[in-house]
Amino acid sequence: MFREFLVLIFDYLSISKKYLFFDMVIPLILSFFIIYVVPSQLAFNDEFIGQMISLVGILAGFNITAITFLSSTSSKMVDELKAKKGVERIGGKKINLFQELYIYISYSTLLAFIIIFFEVIGYVIPISSLYENWFFKLLCLLNLTTILHLVLLNIRNITFIYFSFFEKSN
Repeated sequence: MFREFLVLIFDYLSISKKYLFFDMVIPLILSFFIIYVVPSQLAFNDEFIGQMISLVGILAGFNITAITFLSSTSSKMVDELKAKKGVERIGGKKINLFQELYIYISYSTLLAFIIIFFEVIGYVIPISSLYENWFFKLLCLLNLTTILHLVLLNIRNITFIYFSFFEKSN
């Protein structure tokens, strides 16, 4: 079985411990609040799933463009990123800022395709009519949490790109 994608997930988790609250806990809290606390008009139906597939597809396209740029460019700025050692480690070895950025963007792309895969399954299988309401709400919670995780991750990635290529000013 193809399991190499797990390496990317483990690399992401090992270098982003300080961002896990922003990346995962905030989306979980927001999703829980939207689904269970607020009497929401949000309907997890085919229209919502179609919109989420479009949103996630756009984010995946952005990330693929970023990976293509990072993989194919030989600019001075990218060379400087490769030369700067970061503070993050994978397997005890310090990685440079280019590797860190590449892992973040690659993880974001992988996550987008995983979301699209499950959204398509949710579009094809009428889950709300096959399972009890609590299970359907749990799946909705996981779905919304993962999508918000992807959005916040992309916001952080854009910020990381900005501060990686441009020196921080006081």
